[in-house]
Amino acid sequence: MDDLAAEAGLSKRTLYRYFRSKDEIIEAALDKFMGEVATKIEEFVSTHHKPDEIMAHMLHNILHHVGRIINNPLVLEDLRKHYPHYWRKIDDFRMEKAQHIINAKFFMDGKNKANIRDIDPRIITTAVLASVQAVANPEFIITNGLTFEDTIKQLMEFFQYGFMKEEK
Repeated sequence: MDDLAAEAGLSKRTLYRYFRSKDEIIEAALDKFMGEVATKIEEFVSTHHKPDEIMAHMLHNILHHVGRIINNPLVLEDLRKHYPHYWRKIDDFRMEKAQHIINAKFFMDGKNKANIRDIDPRIITTAVLASVQAVANPEFIITNGLTFEDTIKQLMEFFQYGFMKEEK
């Protein structure tokens, strides 16, 4: 709390006037952050229709807004270890947004149906969500010594092109 108050240019007493505990500060910061990310994603998704544009924008948005937090392993480890309910909240938010975008923009938007392979949408949705759950999560990234940016870029590339090189 001392560090936070100093960073904000406030006294601890002033900080406690607005927040009763560290928990309240963390929750307020997460709610604000998730709200901003959700708004930016929704704004973009509602005005763009091509899956590759949506994926590229999501990658940029994630890296720009989330990267500064996610790329600090200490913050993530503290959150996972000491605040598991907030860790779950972030994970639930991430999966809810991913499912919404996949379903709304890739399968229900008639403009994209021509770009999607003839595979049952339930299989695609489940496979993508399982991949996001397994790979695009801080624990996987930390455990494997990867960076968030490289992990997301490679996962997006995998979604778009698969893992086989094009034959020349």
